[in-house]
Amino acid sequence: MKKHLSLITLILVSLFSTALVAARVLYSGQGSYIFLLWNLFLAWLPLLFAWLAVRRQERPFPALVMAFLWLLFFPNAPYLVTDLVHLRALDPVPLWYDLILLLDYALLGLFLCFASLRLMQGLVAGRLGEIAGWLFVLVALTAGGLGVFIGRFLRWNSWDLFTRPLSLLNDVWANLGEPRTIAVSGLLALLLLFTYLLFSIAPGRQINLQQSPSS
Repeated sequence: MKKHLSLITLILVSLFSTALVAARVLYSGQGSYIFLLWNLFLAWLPLLFAWLAVRRQERPFPALVMAFLWLLFFPNAPYLVTDLVHLRALDPVPLWYDLILLLDYALLGLFLCFASLRLMQGLVAGRLGEIAGWLFVLVALTAGGLGVFIGRFLRWNSWDLFTRPLSLLNDVWANLGEPRTIAVSGLLALLLLFTYLLFSIAPGRQINLQQSPSS
């Protein structure tokens, strides 16, 4: 039962988050934050792909495909943190409500991020050892920080790699060495790393979605 507790909790919190947006729309008659529902859907995809990668780990090609899709969509989960930039006073909804709303989505995004990362870390560690697992975490969070920057500042989406690959790669390459790119991506990666470390060593931590293929 414990291995399902985190998933059930994430689903319940996601329903609560959806209800917060729905209540805001009903109260204000405005759709100012309805985009958060789409962002939340995208934030769930890395967890789905990570789970599929674990389930297919005995079949190398499907597992690698799922791992690639996980990495591609992984930044969508921590991206929810950056939606805090939208916080402003918007009548008739009190500012405190929107603060709670955006913080709820930011925290949920972090937990979805860390839940999928823990699955992938466990998969790598099971194959290559604990040190390799933590090296994988460093690489993944660095890529995640860059991915959030690409989404927030360059305004590209994960699926653009399939629909407009050359334009996407050219734009990323042109901005890769820019001070803003390095600063924002690096700080985001460090924020995610330190938060993940706190998440990993927290006393009484219950989150563990990892399971063997036979379970």
